[in-house]
Amino acid sequence: MDAEELLWGVPGSPRRGPRPALSRDGIVRAGIQIADDDGFAALSMQRVAARLGAATMSLYRHVPGKNELVSLMLDAAIGGPPPAAEDAGWRTAVAEWARGTRDIFVRHPWTLPLVTGARTMGPNELAWTEAALRVLVTTGLPGPALLDVLLLVNGYVRGAAADFTGGPRVPGRESLLRFGRLDRYPVFATVFQEASAADTPASEAERFEFGLARVLDGVELFVQAHGGPADPA
Repeated sequence: MDAEELLWGVPGSPRRGPRPALSRDGIVRAGIQIADDDGFAALSMQRVAARLGAATMSLYRHVPGKNELVSLMLDAAIGGPPPAAEDAGWRTAVAEWARGTRDIFVRHPWTLPLVTGARTMGPNELAWTEAALRVLVTTGLPGPALLDVLLLVNGYVRGAAADFTGGPRVPGRESLLRFGRLDRYPVFATVFQEASAADTPASEAERFEFGLARVLDGVELFVQAHGGPADPA
């Protein structure tokens, strides 16, 4: 049984008799807990079995292997999308969708690298796509453009999520000066110092909201240029 069948196949009928000590859902939850607590690198079938107090080989009766387990973990961690407010305009709804997507990566940092790689999309992940498209279709844009807009917003969220999941450590002006590199990055050093010295430096959440607003500004102009309605919100 491959990842696609595990994700999309119809669950079998429950067996009669005593409830088994292990279940696929329980194994998936244990895997998510390990990845959340100790990082994705700590995940192994042996660790999952130990957390469940079971023999490693007993897991394979429910999940064929680690790769398939990761596919199930990813879709379970993503969960279903929140319902969109019926009276919200498309821009407000897409912004909420973007924030909800970002929150997944904040709660489960290990999911971010996975969603940018080759994989089989599960029901929950596809439900998020469906939810965004249902909102965007009200703009009147044609199908290909809707997908392009969705990829644009989703790409921004994933890139910005790196700030929430441990982005790069940026050398400041003092470090550049100490290593004799200040003359190579003078504009960056000045801008970075001004931002750091601000009375109220922008938080990660504020930077996310700033970028999201600019992305949606561009989308709104694109919608209007193609004869779409102005956002009522």
